[in-house]
Amino acid sequence: MLVLLAIVVAVGGFFGIRYFVTNNAAASAGDCVSLSGQNNDRADVQTLDCGDDKASFKVGKVLDQAESMCPEEGLYTEVSPTSSVGDGYKLCLLPNMVEGACYKPDEGVGFAKGECVGTDAFKVTKVINDSTDLAQCPDSAGMSYPEPAITYCLAPAEL
Repeated sequence: MLVLLAIVVAVGGFFGIRYFVTNNAAASAGDCVSLSGQNNDRADVQTLDCGDDKASFKVGKVLDQAESMCPEEGLYTEVSPTSSVGDGYKLCLLPNMVEGACYKPDEGVGFAKGECVGTDAFKVTKVINDSTDLAQCPDSAGMSYPEPAITYCLAPAEL
């Protein structure tokens, strides 16, 4: 009886740990994530609340195979979670930015939220959901992504 109980606890622990480890890496389109431990096109992916300052990316599309191409090649940050097995899958990531906030490019993070100072800082003046029309931004200054359709209107930060 004691041996059976030990086996049940061990199996339950295994599946419990596996659930929590894979749940963080298993991101869906629309989820917000952070990346760490990047090595080439692989990284540790953690799913976070989109309001979390560490959630620097939003999943635009999930591809079934790591060899598949994201829409608009070169536009999205492409990464395969390190927890995926074999060819696994690939995430097509776009920045998770908030209207009125300032950002700076940050290696491995994409864009880090910060103060509106410096020549490399920019401010998100408007977020337009369901549109890729940069003409809606002053001077057509911005970034747009087709999946999901979103446009970020940008302006230089105050110097």
